[in-house]
Amino acid sequence: MALGCENHTAYVYDRGGTQRLFQILPLTSVEWERLRDDISHAVVTIVNPGPDCQEQMLSVHPNRMELVIFRGSERVWEGPISRIGWHKDRIEIEAKDVIHYAYRTIMHAAYDNSHPNIQTTIQRTLNILGGELARKEALSPPINVLPYVTAYTTANDSETSKTTVPYESTVYDDMDGMAWRSGMDYTAVGRRILLFDTHTVWYTTPAVTEADFLSEIVVTQYGMEGATSAAVTSGTGVFAVAGADDPFYGEWEILDSAYDDDGTMAPTLAALLSQAERNLDGRNPVPLHVRVPDGSQLNPNGTLLMEHLIPGVRIPLRATLLTLKVAQMQKLDRVVVTEDGESGEKIAVTMSPASQNDEPPEE
Repeated sequence: MALGCENHTAYVYDRGGTQRLFQILPLTSVEWERLRDDISHAVVTIVNPGPDCQEQMLSVHPNRMELVIFRGSERVWEGPISRIGWHKDRIEIEAKDVIHYAYRTIMHAAYDNSHPNIQTTIQRTLNILGGELARKEALSPPINVLPYVTAYTTANDSETSKTTVPYESTVYDDMDGMAWRSGMDYTAVGRRILLFDTHTVWYTTPAVTEADFLSEIVVTQYGMEGATSAAVTSGTGVFAVAGADDPFYGEWEILDSAYDDDGTMAPTLAALLSQAERNLDGRNPVPLHVRVPDGSQLNPNGTLLMEHLIPGVRIPLRATLLTLKVAQMQKLDRVVVTEDGESGEKIAVTMSPASQNDEPPEE
């Protein structure tokens, strides 16, 4: 069955997403998204709401209630309402996904991963989520997020020696820092928060071609992404180098700081070498990227289904441009779904080339 086009419905639920309060009617337009390494949002609009609708909306309170969106019969997006905008002729309801609860939670405890307490970035994040969001799970009703946290792990997940003291950071800032500097990815799908290493392949969709998109595919060689050697430094004189001069390309070096750059503990030489090898992966020869322009609209009659569209999944892509034939694995970064009465449903995606050093999670 193809992705097709579906109609959306939206509802207001109490905190935790288990008690439905009412359906939002009439629903004029809806937009929702899924993002890798960020907090997604959704917006629904009611134009010319009737007296009953206005009365219901007066009972909705941001930070207490949640927006839940269905695509056909599938529950596709949900999270706490963050804004209600009353205009002359319409009402707008905006919400953030469930990671927003972590965004508004301060880390009350200390978390010390300096040697010998070094852990994977995923385990550190699991510890912090469990320790700090427990306060919100003790509310009545609870936020109902911790039961759905899902981690995909491997033996080679990136590690961290980061240390924080009480009230130094929010839960989200620490988690996002693991994604920005330390080799971890995250996303929210419904009530689930998914955590996985940037190299972990936890799901691969069916293969797609140019016919699966309503935009032109571009194949490009990026010299700026090529490198023959990669060095990683702690900033204290400790460094590691992967690779060497290449007989054909010559010397093209890249330099990065260690994942843990907060100065709490110098990383080991083995950790620096592991990061250098990661950073060099896929750079020699100069990488050839099959790129679908950001925001490209999916063909509703194509191969992919909504269940495939989770940021972080791998999508095998094949393309033929003039005499050039290429095949490359892509990583899904963003999904944006919109529907209104004029243009119907549109589904757009943003992807990036996946690493050649990816691996499946542990059983």
